[in-house]
Amino acid sequence: MTCWKTTRTRRRALLLALTLAAIACAWGLPALGPAALQAEGTDPNLNPNLEIRNQYIKVFVNATDDGTARFAVDSTGGDPRTPADDDKPLVYGRPCPWTSYTTVRVDGMDYVFGGRTQRRAGKDGSYGVRVLGPTLSGGNIVATWRFGDIEVSQVLSIVRSTTTGLFDTAKITYIATNHGLNPHSVGLRIMLDTMLGANDGAPFRAKDKAIVSDSVFGSREMPHFWQAFDSLSSPSVTSQGTLAGPEVTAPDRVLFTNWGSLADGVWDADFSPGRDFTRAGEYELDSAIALYWDPAPLAPGDSREYTTLYGMGGISIAPGVLSIGVTSPAEVTCGKDRPATFPVVAYVENSGPTVALGVRVTLELPPGLALVPGEQAAHTLGDLEPGETAQVAWELAPEVRDQAELEYSVAVEAENAERNRVRRAVRVLAPPRLLVRVEAPSGFGVKDDRFDPHPLGVKALVENVGGAPAYGVKAMLALGQGVRLAEREKASRFPGTVAPGETCEVLWQIVPSGEAGDFDYVVRVESRSTDDRFATGRVRVPELSSRVIVGAPVAPRRVGEFFTVDIVGRNLSGLAEARFDVRFDPSVVEAVFVSRGTAFVEETRMAYWREGVVDNSQGVVKGVLGRLGKARDVTGVLATISFRAKAPGVCRISLENVSLAGDGGAAVPGSVEGASVTVRE
Repeated sequence: MTCWKTTRTRRRALLLALTLAAIACAWGLPALGPAALQAEGTDPNLNPNLEIRNQYIKVFVNATDDGTARFAVDSTGGDPRTPADDDKPLVYGRPCPWTSYTTVRVDGMDYVFGGRTQRRAGKDGSYGVRVLGPTLSGGNIVATWRFGDIEVSQVLSIVRSTTTGLFDTAKITYIATNHGLNPHSVGLRIMLDTMLGANDGAPFRAKDKAIVSDSVFGSREMPHFWQAFDSLSSPSVTSQGTLAGPEVTAPDRVLFTNWGSLADGVWDADFSPGRDFTRAGEYELDSAIALYWDPAPLAPGDSREYTTLYGMGGISIAPGVLSIGVTSPAEVTCGKDRPATFPVVAYVENSGPTVALGVRVTLELPPGLALVPGEQAAHTLGDLEPGETAQVAWELAPEVRDQAELEYSVAVEAENAERNRVRRAVRVLAPPRLLVRVEAPSGFGVKDDRFDPHPLGVKALVENVGGAPAYGVKAMLALGQGVRLAEREKASRFPGTVAPGETCEVLWQIVPSGEAGDFDYVVRVESRSTDDRFATGRVRVPELSSRVIVGAPVAPRRVGEFFTVDIVGRNLSGLAEARFDVRFDPSVVEAVFVSRGTAFVEETRMAYWREGVVDNSQGVVKGVLGRLGKARDVTGVLATISFRAKAPGVCRISLENVSLAGDGGAAVPGSVEGASVTVRE
């Protein structure tokens, strides 16, 4: 099934049709509380999306065969104090997401994440191979695509907003892993087709700027967040993208432009500073945003996380002739490499009928909060026309180290308007602090000449004993030379956010790499908001016996019964050739035939094989031979001998003239053991 094909310039004319289609795509589930998510998938013939939702927002993902894994965000109840923002789009995507997409750049080649599309957005891009999903997993929607050696997972979830403190924000995460043997250059671009209900032209607001034309922020001037709303005095929808802070991976740059430029440019876009957000040849504003993480080397086996947040924005508003709104993070804590500073942004709207003269805004701080050096508490905005909105921004620093809730206020006044004031609280949290310890067996055991358990689990327990969440937690396992990660295992794990008082488990599976001995390993845990933590361990790898044994049946056989005996090699290191004779008592059993063992079945062909010569008069199979095309470590069946029980007795089956050789004829060590078979009437 493919998504509905609509043009964006016909949105208003198709509003009724899209609404009816959206009803078919929606579940209409009751709310379960701020953190309680509902997640469902349905028959794609009835609903083309997968969805997670709560009483504030929903995130839904395209599950059709056109644009698979693309996503969008809607409000459900939105801000509980604002009925006008219920059931509104925050990212365009009804009834089925297709206009927003993500680009993965690998070694200079640009790939569109997810399935191919016949539509404009990313149509001409290259595509990878689907590995997983999209699928619902533990309150997340997960999809994985592979681009050569690079595997990328998209993980979508619902988390708390940095400004509202409610679970009304989509967490958008990509994890790139290098499964190859060589480093690769990997970068990422996330393009969001932003929308505020029916309004696609509201300005983006960041720091003290209203962004209404093509604009870019680099890493040095990156704002903590941007917001968009249609009216301060009576807002319908307020959206917010978080660009910096411990909750996210700050992009190298963020681009604000029209949707068409980003739809057509898979990585680079047609960008013209000062141009408004109208697409070329059309007449309606159509804004979009692109976040770029520039390509950087990704080592073999390593993983990298990219996370951003987008959802509802929180503004404390005091209506009046001069309406004023203030926003800032709901919680503030120290980062690992920076002081605990945070932004405050004030919006002022002239809601009156006449020009407001000499508008002045003043920040008033309580003890415990201070302006960072260079900031001024008061700003003069000049005159504001009726309906005009202006904004100012400050950077603050807490002066308290213990947990506290502090309230500041922002006042606005004009020569011809009464003073208005709004208050807003911020919680100052004690910083997060991680502890890590390892729980793992002291080493591998041995059972039947094999390691047991195999693989062996190494578990790290990561505990946050601080006062604030630890964001972007990543745990990595570094192994000594005698052990390695099990097949398809990854060295890096991403627990994500670890809340105060929470302990999370991280598990790896390891296997021996060939040597015996005691080998050290290190678990390193890092996050965007704490210093790195380490825990060490040691694992013992015992020596395995190298043997060739006769695998005879334990239970007695009856006269006339046919049975088989396997000649088994165990832990034969670098074996290229095995040659042997099989000796038995011809008065008790007789050999019927000899067949090739599984050890001499190679990946693409049968290895050289000679079944030997059966001589039942002498009780011997002479000259059994198997030769591999390439020497390798062997644990498996070398040959299978079929016997018939002739007469009662105990028959000893043994190996003679055993020759085990590696490349160049070098001897491969290994003991030899026979076995006995009992025959009864």
